[in-house]
Amino acid sequence: MEQKVWLITGVSKGLGRELAKQVLAADDMVIGTVRNPQDKAAFEHSLHGEAFITDLADTAEIPALIDTIIQSHGRIDVLVNNAGFGAFGLIEEFEAEEIIQQFQVNFMAVWKLCQSVLPHMRARAQGSIVQISSRAGIVAGVGNGIYASSKFALEGMSEALKLEVEPFGIKVMLAELGALRTDFFGSSVRYASSKLPVYNEKLPDIRTQTRQLHGQQSGDPIKVAQAILEAVNKGVPSFRLPLTAGTIQAMEAKVATLQDCIRSGAALANDMDYQSH
Repeated sequence: MEQKVWLITGVSKGLGRELAKQVLAADDMVIGTVRNPQDKAAFEHSLHGEAFITDLADTAEIPALIDTIIQSHGRIDVLVNNAGFGAFGLIEEFEAEEIIQQFQVNFMAVWKLCQSVLPHMRARAQGSIVQISSRAGIVAGVGNGIYASSKFALEGMSEALKLEVEPFGIKVMLAELGALRTDFFGSSVRYASSKLPVYNEKLPDIRTQTRQLHGQQSGDPIKVAQAILEAVNKGVPSFRLPLTAGTIQAMEAKVATLQDCIRSGAALANDMDYQSH
């Protein structure tokens, strides 16, 4: 098999780093993005991949990054949109700038990377785009509404993108992650700057919950990385790839809720259309 060129965003730690390790072990090539010179040096020294220092929140930098990679390597076979973070807190607690930052990294950067890579993939009539999503992109809960909103947006964009690029031989896959034992709830997590005590008696504290979960997550990032690599090597056989038991539970809960809605609301919904005579 021809060596693939992978672009994986956010390879300094967590799933991005583990996926880079698995891809390199399979003798493919990895180009990664990192945030600072220290992470670039560590990645290139320990894994012998290639890293670019990029602030993905500044989407204006992305086209030049893609052009540089194409000029150096001729192609990008697989784009993995992994970089991102979780902003947690109650909806009312967030400031507008905090929400904008969440969407800038988790959604706008992904859109710009896809937009910049697609012409090159289309010219070769092949390529795979892997979107790292979350069970929070399927079912939202108390305290994760802003993060879930960014993933809901990613899911909607990816559903449309899949249909738009399939005729050109390009595959899109949503990797639906549950809680992985990474630094996601460690130094990577961000919380709303405000904290409203009025909610304390009614709802669990998301800050306490996430701190308690850190280091105890049930999802194995090594197994998840292996599953993503295998799916890409098999030609992306499914659009959604559920990874962890928590993802399946979220999907089942969503399906049950929608089925209840259909049963209770179908007659009313159908009555809203103009009736033919």
